[in-house]
Parts: sequence; C-alpha cells; structure tokens
Amino acid sequence: MNRDRLILGIDLGGTKSAATLQTSGGELRYRVATSTPAQDGSDAVVATLISLARNALQAANDLGTVSGCGISVGAPADAANGVVYPAPNLPGWSPIGTPLARIVADALNLPTCLENDADATALAEWRFGAGRGAETMAFLTQGTGIGSGLVLNGRLHRGAFGAGGEIGHICVDTSDEARVCSCGLCGCLEAYASGPSVVRIAAENGYRGEQSGAAVAEAARGGDAAALAAFALAADKLGRGLAVLVMLLNPERIVLGTLAIHAGDLLLTGTESSLRRHAWKRLTEDLTVVPAQLGDRAQDLAALCAYLSRADESNGTMSQ
Repeated sequence: MNRDRLILGIDLGGTKSAATLQTSGGELRYRVATSTPAQDGSDAVVATLISLARNALQAANDLGTVSGCGISVGAPADAANGVVYPAPNLPGWSPIGTPLARIVADALNLPTCLENDADATALAEWRFGAGRGAETMAFLTQGTGIGSGLVLNGRLHRGAFGAGGEIGHICVDTSDEARVCSCGLCGCLEAYASGPSVVRIAAENGYRGEQSGAAVAEAARGGDAAALAAFALAADKLGRGLAVLVMLLNPERIVLGTLAIHAGDLLLTGTESSLRRHAWKRLTEDLTVVPAQLGDRAQDLAALCAYLSRADESNGTMSQ
C-alpha cells in the first residue's frame, strides 16, 4: 500500500487556529480547528496548537507519512529563528520572543518551520494562486491591517531583520492632517486602505451602516456618497503606496487580498489609475494588479508553504 507524504500545517490566528494534513501539491487530507485562547496568554495558545497538531498526527496514521511541519503565525515573527513576538490579537507573549518553532518541533519530533502569515500567504498565492507564473510578485492583504509579502526572483524576501516588505507602513500622506496609524506613525498606507480604516473614514463622512469593509463596499455599490468617498481615498492612497513599491522593485504582478476581494472594481480601478499616475509607464505597462484567488484555503496553504519554502531553500530550489 502506497502511503502519501504529508505536511502538517498549523495556522495560528488571533480568533481561530487550525492544524491540517496536506500533500506538497496542496491537496487537503485532514483539518481540525478550534478557537484560539488568545486572552489566556502564550502558554495556553501553544498548548492548544500542540493539541491540534497531535490530533492531526493521529489521523495521519491512516493517511500517510508526515515529513515536517509549517506554522503560519498572525503576529510579528523572526522566521529564521522560529520566534514569535507579541501582537494586539495575541497579548501576553514574551516581549523578547517565544521560540514557537522549537517548542513545536520538540513536542512533535518533526522538523518545523515558521513564517509570519502575510509572508506565508504571499508564498501560497505565488505557488498555488494568483501569483502563479510570476518570478517577482508583491502580495498585500487588506484586513485588520495591511500585511504584505514579497517574492523576488522566485524567493521570499524577508529582509535583514525579518521585516522586509512592510508596504502597509509606507508613508502616503505627509500633510499636517495625515492620519495616525496604529503603529504610531502618521500617514501610513494602512491608516487609509485597511478594512477598518475604510469603515472609519466612511463613518466620519456620514456612513451609518454595518461596520465592516464588505458592508461599506455594498453601500458604495448602492450609491452611498460617504462609502464611495472612502473607497476613492483608499484607492488613491493604495495606488501611491504601490507606485513606491513598483519604482523600487519592478514587480510583474501585485496580488491584493481581503478588502480588494470584497470591493472589486470599487477599489481596483482607482488603485490602478493612481498607481499608473505615480510610477513610470515602462514599469507599469506590463504590470498586472489582481485580486487574490485562494479564498478560504489561503490560511491552510500558507501553513503548508511555510514549510515548503524552507525545504526548497535548503535544497537550493524554489518551485511553483
């Protein structure tokens, strides 16, 4: 009997966490999920992750052989050392970092790799989704904040200290009225084009509907002036931020997730127009800006890719 070679994936989110068994081609064989006990601190969260992982490994007895483990973490991380740092949605973690990859590896006796979720999702979109076929790709997710990941010449760009590609904190407004970002800086792209920022700006302009990016998008499609103005501002600022990215890195594709998927052309049309106004034509004429494709599978595939990318790098290759 042939047994599949499987990868254990762990997705750590502020609200929910999951463990999966997947083939290297992204075929899902098993999944188990539960709420993340985020308010109980790191010990409780780590115990939950290990419990989920052991549940999946038990199921693997009937499915195949597990080669290793990848972890996608919704928090700042030092991927090279497998360390996770505190985040607003994961309070109570050690300020000097928690060596999560080592803890999980020791508990499960598996080689374990870890990535920040934005970087891991960038890898997933590049390998399985809207980035397929691109050598150089930028990925942005416009959720609670703006996370981003860069794949340059077929390899994830992590930067000198593991924080490469913080596109959400490019300054797009230097005026005295620049909005204050949650990071403490003023004028960041995230302060204008994240989901909560669009909702906040729409409300300031008179929008009174449900407080979600999807609801504001629906209101804009219905002609709500405040919602339309919020998306127009977000598109202009996003285009300006992407223009900086394009002038620095010259990507062939930019993939936008979360808010861009809900909003569609409400955001994409204005973003492309702003981008092309603020960057050189020869760098944008063959550039494509597209919505992410992986949908509900993004988090699972991100955890898989957290392992696959490191395995490929250790072998000196990166493949889609």
